[in-house]
Amino acid sequence: MPRKTNEGIQKEYLILCEGRDAQEFLIAYLDSDAMKTMPRLESDIQVIDYGGISDLTKTIQILMMMSNYSSVKNIVILRDAEDDATAAIQSIQDSLRRNGLPVPKEPNQWVKGKPNIAYSLFPAFDSLTSGALEDLCVSIVAEENWNSMQNSIKEFLQIIKNNYGKKLPREFKNKLHTYFSATDEFVSLKIGEAAKAGAFDWNNVALNAMTKLLSSGFDL
Repeated sequence: MPRKTNEGIQKEYLILCEGRDAQEFLIAYLDSDAMKTMPRLESDIQVIDYGGISDLTKTIQILMMMSNYSSVKNIVILRDAEDDATAAIQSIQDSLRRNGLPVPKEPNQWVKGKPNIAYSLFPAFDSLTSGALEDLCVSIVAEENWNSMQNSIKEFLQIIKNNYGKKLPREFKNKLHTYFSATDEFVSLKIGEAAKAGAFDWNNVALNAMTKLLSSGFDL
């Protein structure tokens, strides 16, 4: 089972992610039935929350000072693309460079070293798409009538904007949490909690690129 503790290095394969929601989401994904055919993904990866975007450099520094850092084989860094995927990539590269680690030129590209390094961006992984974890979550909701329900949620949010002057600059978050609020299972839950409660389809093709990235790391 993937460990989420930030108290020391417990595994040889690490994911460093941005925030507790992303951490809980990734653990639920790695623990899901979809990973049963890939037991190493299920059991050999530790997921560490490095906090906010500006904390990545310091988190890597702390990891490198730990007594068992030399046992780490792979590090994957995941964060939101936000409004500028190129700037997000540059920020990750800068953190790696500051710590003297190998620097992949592109997302989803492994660079061999001690440890091997790769990174990727929510929501799309294999394309430079702006957005965040919530955008990915919207695309993998495990709701039988999700396509039609999405349309209804869009209409509702449009009414809120038009009739009440709400700008909703983070509409992807509004969409996701509107869905959560309309269910008994997920109302009031955060993303990580909803992930554990079964809100998402872990077999969705939108996750293929991340699964491929993580599994390919075991072959280096």
